[in-house]
Amino acid sequence: MKSTGQFECIECGFQSPKYYGRCPQCQAWNTMVESESGETAAADESTPVNLPQKISEIDPREIGRLVTGMDEFDRVLGGGIVSHSVILIGGEPGVGKSTLLLEVSALLSAKGKKVLYYSGEESALQIKLRAERLAIHSDNIYLFTIGTLEDLKSHVRELKPDFLIIDSIQTLTSKKTAHISGSVSSLRYVTAEIIELGKKSGITVFIIGHITKEGQLAGPKTLEHMVDAVLYFQGETQTDIRLLRAEKNRFGPMNEIGIFQMSEKGLTSVNDPSQILIQNRQSHAPGTAIFPAMNGLRPLLTEIQALVSESPFAGNPRRIAIGFDNYRLSMLISIIEKKLKLPFYKSDVFLNITGGMVIREPAADLAVCSALISSYKNINPRPNSIVMGEVGLTGEIRPISFLETRLKESIRQGFSTMCLPAGQSQSPNYHDISVVSIENIRDLLDFIKK
Repeated sequence: MKSTGQFECIECGFQSPKYYGRCPQCQAWNTMVESESGETAAADESTPVNLPQKISEIDPREIGRLVTGMDEFDRVLGGGIVSHSVILIGGEPGVGKSTLLLEVSALLSAKGKKVLYYSGEESALQIKLRAERLAIHSDNIYLFTIGTLEDLKSHVRELKPDFLIIDSIQTLTSKKTAHISGSVSSLRYVTAEIIELGKKSGITVFIIGHITKEGQLAGPKTLEHMVDAVLYFQGETQTDIRLLRAEKNRFGPMNEIGIFQMSEKGLTSVNDPSQILIQNRQSHAPGTAIFPAMNGLRPLLTEIQALVSESPFAGNPRRIAIGFDNYRLSMLISIIEKKLKLPFYKSDVFLNITGGMVIREPAADLAVCSALISSYKNINPRPNSIVMGEVGLTGEIRPISFLETRLKESIRQGFSTMCLPAGQSQSPNYHDISVVSIENIRDLLDFIKK
């Protein structure tokens, strides 16, 4: 009996026993190709190499952390690189992902580790030129460019590296699949093979994935659930500041952030990121507020800027937020209108979190309201003041978490006035600061007017 094959779309991964000229799921033309049938795949199965183990007999000391020496990079990973892990680093093209991992390769090689660096986008000469610019000279870094998955596996078996870097996953294809490079099905297959290779060989793997125009990482979030950690490397190409953010980490805290400064000689860790983020602030300008945002376990002082101006569109004012949730901004504006009788419905509102930062925690509500009211009233904020607290729908100010950590960072940066929720205003034991108790949104208005 003749076995029927399986047809799969190389763009979206849709599978069907029947061939279609146009994929029923993604509507792409001529993307259905015949793949290996389930019966054939089952016939190729062999006796499993790994046998079940008792969890009590597994020695956790075999897996440790390796500190690279790049402080911000180690911080984002939770204190160093966990051995045998697979780490995905995403970001827009040109932001500096290759530079980051080339510098990490140099630090690892200096510790006697062997690194295999695969690049499907650049030649070995191009990578060498970048290494010369970064003053990287090492005999423990091996370059392999523009090859297939099978070639890469062969080199891994021959060299037995400690670390494998894939730059980027979209450029790596396999001879066993008919999928084009960069398609969803190709990414899924190649990534699964690399993860299996790394886990069985005891190799730590770094995978670079580009962000698409739709803001997705190497397709529709195909890779994120497959790896141990997902890091996003972000930053405006017009500035020298780069942010490395942990979106997923099985071995460390979530939303941890590392800040780097890009120069001709490469990336350097920023030792005092709070100072970098607020160094150019207009401390006496209306519409500004300073908030200590928690990024993982570290507070970073962040400037929140608001602009409230009369709207030229009667009855349809604009509400635009960069780095802050638009729906939460609309909620806070409604609370201000209801409780303080300020007619924001006549005004356009623009909110910006400076430095490319993103704030998702409700503890920033009070600082956002302070910036909005300050801009609307055109009142200068009190010098050296910090504002933090969650705003409820009834206008009450609710307590926040990590208060002690936020206060220590604020005091270290020279801020002396702390605007806190009333329920937490008695907790600080600092004699060199002034604490302002805020019970509701009306108290905030009184504080701004003073």
